[in-house]
Amino acid sequence: MPTVVFEASELGPSVSAEAGAGRLIDVCDDARAPVVFSCRDARCATCRVEVVEGEQHLEPPARDELELLERLGAPPRLRLACQAVLRAGPGLVRLRVLRGIGGTGERC
Repeated sequence: MPTVVFEASELGPSVSAEAGAGRLIDVCDDARAPVVFSCRDARCATCRVEVVEGEQHLEPPARDELELLERLGAPPRLRLACQAVLRAGPGLVRLRVLRGIGGTGERC
């Protein structure tokens, strides 16, 4: 089971959580991670996180997430916490929580 670390930011302190395979959004909710959510459905990009380490422990982005990230011109290391899925198995995923603003610069 991977360990997910949310780095400290202006949004909150560092949070670590043991996680099984499954949706990152559930880990965020269970660990009370400082990730800001709005739509929770790959429409606004409010929940962007930067994958600092452990990208190999995440499933590749699904179509909806990929389309939104491409539309925003986001680099490959950015993911939507509402859409990212953890793979089963040991490992470490380190995430940098980004400000709760959509990629267009407008509040969601």
